Amino acid sequence: MKKILLSIALFGTVLTMKSQTVLSDFESVTLTSMHNMVYNNSTGGGGFISGDAFFPSKWDTSYGGYWSSGWAASAVQNSFTAGYTNLYGCAANKGYNNSNTSVVGTAGFSDLTIKLSGSSLGKPVSGFYVCNSTYAYKSMKYGDAYAKKFGDTTGTHCGCAQGSAPDWFLLKIKRYYNDTLRKDSVEVYLADYRFTNNVQDYILKTWTWIDLRKLGSTDSTGFTDSLAFYLSSSDTGAFGMNTPAFFCIDNLTTNASTHPSVTQNYFSDNELNLYPNPAKDFFEIAYQSETPSFVSLKMIDVTGRELLLQNLKSLNGLNKFKVDTQDLPAGIYYVT
Repeated sequence: MKKILLSIALFGTVLTMKSQTVLSDFESVTLTSMHNMVYNNSTGGGGFISGDAFFPSKWDTSYGGYWSSGWAASAVQNSFTAGYTNLYGCAANKGYNNSNTSVVGTAGFSDLTIKLSGSSLGKPVSGFYVCNSTYAYKSMKYGDAYAKKFGDTTGTHCGCAQGSAPDWFLLKIKRYYNDTLRKDSVEVYLADYRFTNNVQDYILKTWTWIDLRKLGSTDSTGFTDSLAFYLSSSDTGAFGMNTPAFFCIDNLTTNASTHPSVTQNYFSDNELNLYPNPAKDFFEIAYQSETPSFVSLKMIDVTGRELLLQNLKSLNGLNKFKVDTQDLPAGIYYVT
C-alpha cells in the first residue's frame, strides 16, 4: 500500500529593517476631478507621485472622456453604491486607518504598473494594504448585469450544491528589475469561495496587509524597478473576465535601503495536528487560531520542489483543512 510520510513545521519570517522606508499614502496627491475628490488624469499629467513611486493613469477622450486604465487617487467615501457609476469608491469606505485618500487600480485591458523612483528605485518593496473596490465587491456579493453572484451555482453547470460554487478573484503582483519581468510573484485572493467549509468563504472588504518581501525568489535580491499587477477571476465569458477589474491599495511601503536581512523563527509543531500520518489519499491539518487571519500552506518534497501552495483564511477557534494526496507517489514530504 502506498504510504506518504509527512513532516510539519510552523514558521514565521522576521524582517530586520536597517534603514529608512518610504510611504506612499496619497494624502498629498492633488485631486482635480469630481469636486476635487479624484485624480484620474482628466486634467492631464499622465499620473501622480506619492512617496518614491509614480502611478500612471490614462484618460480616454472618446465618448465624452473617461478614466480607462491605470491608477486613480480617490477621497470618495462610498461603500454603498453598486455599479459602474461608482468607480472610485472602496469597500472599506475610507483609506487605511481611516485616512482620507487611497488609490483605485484597474488591470482589465492594459498593463497596470507602479514605477519606483528616487531612493527606492532598484530596491526591495515591503508591501501595501489592499481592499476590494466597491464596484467589484458589490458585483461579487450580489451579481449584476454582466457578472455572477459568487457562490451561486445557477446556470454554472459545475455540479456543486446551491451556494457552494468555488468562485475566486485573484490579484497577482510581479516585479520588473533592469527592465525585465521576473518570474517570482505574490498572489492575493480578493475573494475566495473554494473552501470545503463555506463559512470560510469571503470577499475582502477590509484593508489587509500584503507582504512583498518574498519577491526575489528568482535572483535572491528582491530588487525592483516597478511592480506589475494582474487580475483574474473564476467568472469569465466570451470577452474575458466578467468580474469588474478594479481593486484598491493604500500605504505602499518602499525601501530606501539595500536588501533587508531576513531570519526565520521556527515554532513547535505541537501547535499543528496533521492526520493521518502516514497518509494515503488525503491528510487533514487542524490548529487553533486566536483571531481571524490569513495563512499559507506549502508542501514540498525531499528535493525542495514545491508541490502545493494555498492561501487560506483562518477563523477564530479550531480550523481544519483537507489536502488531497491521491496523485502523489509514496515518499516523504514536508508541510509548512
